[in-house]
Amino acid sequence: MPDTSVVYFDSTMTGAPALSGTAGTLIGLLDACLQDGFGGVTLDSLVVASNVATATYSSGHGFAMVGNTGPVILIAGATPAGLNGKWRVTVTSTTQFTFATSGISNQTASGTITAKRAPAGFTKVYSGTNKAAYRADNVQSTRCYLRVDDSTNYSAACIGYQSMSDIDTGTDPFPSSSDFGISRSNTTSGTARPWVLIADDRLFYLHVYYGSAGDYYAMAAFGDIRSRLSADAYHCLLARSNGGAGGVAPAYGGTNGGLFSANTAGLVMPRSYTQIGTAVAAVLYSTLVTTWGLSSIAYPDAVNNDLIVAPILVFESAGLMRGTLPGLYAPLNALNSAIHKTIVSNIIGLTDRDIILLNSYSASYGIAFDLTGPWR
Repeated sequence: MPDTSVVYFDSTMTGAPALSGTAGTLIGLLDACLQDGFGGVTLDSLVVASNVATATYSSGHGFAMVGNTGPVILIAGATPAGLNGKWRVTVTSTTQFTFATSGISNQTASGTITAKRAPAGFTKVYSGTNKAAYRADNVQSTRCYLRVDDSTNYSAACIGYQSMSDIDTGTDPFPSSSDFGISRSNTTSGTARPWVLIADDRLFYLHVYYGSAGDYYAMAAFGDIRSRLSADAYHCLLARSNGGAGGVAPAYGGTNGGLFSANTAGLVMPRSYTQIGTAVAAVLYSTLVTTWGLSSIAYPDAVNNDLIVAPILVFESAGLMRGTLPGLYAPLNALNSAIHKTIVSNIIGLTDRDIILLNSYSASYGIAFDLTGPWR
């Protein structure tokens, strides 16, 4: 069966939550993408024939392919129960989608059957007024907490904890002394800003175009990197986007847009690779380039008419490589503003995968995400 661990959401999708400078809108987005899902419909029918299930919703289901990669859809309320759960679907029309099944006999399913975009697989463990604390459901993850204080304009204050007992009480914070910010908008208005969230069940990336013109891009992340240490219990990464602490108006462009270059500030992990002590800063590195999508190599490159990407390495400090960023790659080509949301398939080393390019802190540069998965 196709992998269902990697999910892709953006602000153009049917039912997608709006993100703006207004307090509380980031939590609304994270609830929808991480825990609840969105875009739900009640199907007219769900029919299994020759190990293929065909779902029909005559009013238009609102789901769409991204390149060759279909959305991950959560089915509920069906009998037989084997049809319920997450499926990577193929959208065949505006009213139908299909997915491969196994071991389910030919039949028309019964029940009040619903379908929606499946969430990444996190739980909002604690909450308060415009506050939330999220944790990955995957028991193989570090299970660190991300506390979001979304009560101020412009941006939300975010901090990681190794454990929490309520929304305002946590232990072993990272960073240890100041909150990191996730940008929503450079104004306090309710004007919606474009966003993309890409995740697996252990980590999410949030890319926000937080201005109305120019290079107003920022990206935050929270969750587990791919660690080089099998016994690393603290390989969780918190990466802020532009804006610093919550309530600060994000500036125009700049390398502090989050995860866009090797010069990014504001990355932190809960403990050292030694597994002792307190929070440590993290730094990024990738072969040949220090700003992803900025180089002397043309796009597409002259040798293979292709995109060239490299893994992004996570270092604790000079000489101490902790691991790599899952699903995120540094383009080694020179990109430009025309690449935003471009889909590239079958890159060397990433066969049978769709890669989506997004603008980074400047529209002249870019980053690359694996949409197909798995990332680990």
